[in-house]
Amino acid sequence: EKMSGFDAVSWTFGFRDHTGGYLTSEAFGFRINATGKSLKRKQIFTLETQGSEAFIKTHLGRYLTFKADGKFLADAQSRGQEESLSIEPQADGRWALKTSRGYYIGGQGEALDAYVKEIRPDRLWTVQLAIHPQVCIRNVNRKRYVHLVENKLQVDEDIPWGSDAMITIHYVDGRYALQSDDGRFLSETSELKARIDESCKFVLYFFQQQVAFYSSSKKFLSAIGASGILKATKEGPPTVDELFLFEDSQPQFKLKSVSKGLFASVKSSIEVTCNQDTVTDNETFQFEIDSATKKWSLRTCKSLFWGLQPDGAIHASVAPAKRGPNEFFEVQWHGPQLALVAANGKFVTVKKNGALVANSAAVSPETLFTYEIINRPKLVLRGEHGFVGTLPSGFLECGRSDPEVYNMHVTAGKALISGANGKYWKIGVNGVTVSGDEPDLFTLEFVEHSKVLIKAPNGNYLQGQQNGSFTATGKNADASTLWEY
Repeated sequence: EKMSGFDAVSWTFGFRDHTGGYLTSEAFGFRINATGKSLKRKQIFTLETQGSEAFIKTHLGRYLTFKADGKFLADAQSRGQEESLSIEPQADGRWALKTSRGYYIGGQGEALDAYVKEIRPDRLWTVQLAIHPQVCIRNVNRKRYVHLVENKLQVDEDIPWGSDAMITIHYVDGRYALQSDDGRFLSETSELKARIDESCKFVLYFFQQQVAFYSSSKKFLSAIGASGILKATKEGPPTVDELFLFEDSQPQFKLKSVSKGLFASVKSSIEVTCNQDTVTDNETFQFEIDSATKKWSLRTCKSLFWGLQPDGAIHASVAPAKRGPNEFFEVQWHGPQLALVAANGKFVTVKKNGALVANSAAVSPETLFTYEIINRPKLVLRGEHGFVGTLPSGFLECGRSDPEVYNMHVTAGKALISGANGKYWKIGVNGVTVSGDEPDLFTLEFVEHSKVLIKAPNGNYLQGQQNGSFTATGKNADASTLWEY
């Protein structure tokens, strides 16, 4: 298994034709055109690969399909020869897509076809990643993760632990920049820069689930030397040293016992004990949800899991492959605190000596932990209608096709969220603004894989509407209140 327990992201894209129109899959009659103005749900496609063949699936669950007479349609219910494409990346990062009959797909507006034998301008597509832009990046050869060490991004972390291993991907005019958790951007020379310039922009090449980064000096990003410093030094084609995987970044928390005032830790033994007053990797736990049961397993920095012992004690000694029912916990959210219910149905309780045991029938200060997520100092939210962004008026809206990066600071279990202007998120009568000199405090409830509920001070959840409004009006967990983070 992958050391991180993270899932490889599934590739979702937008495709722009040579005039800038986005490929769009219309709900009515499964029509396909390239008239989209921005990247919303109808413009997002999923790439599926099988060997060297690619298949493109629409938001309606149908496949793009290419007929013998050159028709380009979007109504196929399954994958076959007429749905198969081969991807031919060009030097500038654009794609030519060739059908199994040897024709390139293209055109513009409503006039799309699959009936041209040579690559010409109207056969080239600009490819825009539509994934959530915060990922962990693993080098294929070293099987290690990219993280920030002082002034370099380097590939030498076994498990992506802490915010230093979270990379934010920025889309800039058909190319991509990599941002470290302190806000700087990787340049092709390995230097980290405060702002994106030409040396920070890379063309993304796709090889099944793997990617390579091609610099403006026509070299591929590689992991160099013992510590694996990221630098563009290799001419193509890319080898395993230049290939990377994107994986979802799972939430990592510090847990402070309400009754003891100390952090849960695995520093001294396999027994999980609340006995530390500072936080290191040993006091940080990754929460991984089972999407079927909605229960969580808690991974330590040594890649071992919390487990219930026969006597009720909680030990962190189970390897990933050996996880069973005793390694899963129900999480109950209580504002800035959480409680854990073990497999025996009892609450995990902190004893006088700090040791954990699952033996309580009810919630009490001994069963509550103040939790703080440590690997999201930068916050990007995506809902069912798009990304959250700031309007010129200062109001937040939730229908953006491009992500906006906010700053998040969690203290005593409460989140302060601010914009690039240094102002805080504030709840107002008509919505949420980035205008506060004093912060409103939010609490976060992690209820699904990579999705969070955000509770405002008024007790409601932040909710998005189709018209883009973003308000503190949500009462329950549903598509309008769950945010990919």
